[in-house]
Amino acid sequence: EDLLGFEGRTDVEWKKLGAVVKIETGRLNANEAVEGGKYMFFTTAAEPSRIDKYRWDTEALLIAGNANVGAVQYYKGKFEAYQRTYVITEVTEELDIKFLYYVLRNSLVSHLSNKSKKAAMTYIVLGDLQNFTLPLPPLPVQHQIVEILDSFTELIAELTAEIELRQK
Repeated sequence: EDLLGFEGRTDVEWKKLGAVVKIETGRLNANEAVEGGKYMFFTTAAEPSRIDKYRWDTEALLIAGNANVGAVQYYKGKFEAYQRTYVITEVTEELDIKFLYYVLRNSLVSHLSNKSKKAAMTYIVLGDLQNFTLPLPPLPVQHQIVEILDSFTELIAELTAEIELRQK
């Protein structure tokens, strides 16, 4: 389901993800995490771990390549990544990374469900990510969408916290 409303639109340019970003993977094993480490360590778990070294110092999207297949996280700063975590950086000037975050959160899992490999564990291959097609409306439109979705995300977090407090 296309919650952003671009599906089927011909007045918006569409590009493959691999043409507008750099996609890499981490190199470390998950057991290299350090309790209380100084930097974020993204694995395929829902919550990041910690580690005392970093490979990247940038704004990035992190995608679980197995376990929580297709789960997307946004992070800005110093971090490291597990070998099965895809790291998206170097976003072209025509794309707002937060817009990409929302597009991927909205559409990636359904895209991958048709393409993922089934073995003992489901996983993503690089080509599936590179060939993911996304809409590229003008940057001002992307910024507006990000602003609206960030506001909703913040409101949801506030309401969730309020519900938890009331339940206590």
